[in-house]
Amino acid sequence: MAYDIVSPEQFLSEELFREDEFLENTRKYDWEQHRNKKVLVRGCGNIIAPPWAFMVITAKLTGVARSVIYGNEHDNVVVHRKAKDRQRT
Repeated sequence: MAYDIVSPEQFLSEELFREDEFLENTRKYDWEQHRNKKVLVRGCGNIIAPPWAFMVITAKLTGVARSVIYGNEHDNVVVHRKAKDRQRT
C-alpha cells in the first residue's frame, strides 16, 4: 500500500533540531498535497525529534489526510483516520 511520507527531519535545514525553525517550516509547508491520502509519519531517522514534533505534524495532517500512521511501511500504528474510513474497518 502506498503512503505519502512525512518526516520531522524534512522541516529542518541542518542536522540540529531547532524548535523555531521546525515550527516555521511546518507553517510554510503545503499540507494540501496530502489531501485525502494515506500519510506515514516516519519515526526513525538521523535526528531525534521530541514527541511534540510528531503531534504538530499530526495536527497539520488531521484535517487534510485520509489517514495518518506512525512508524514505517511494515510496522506502524494508526493515529488518525477520517470518520468514513473508520466505518469500513
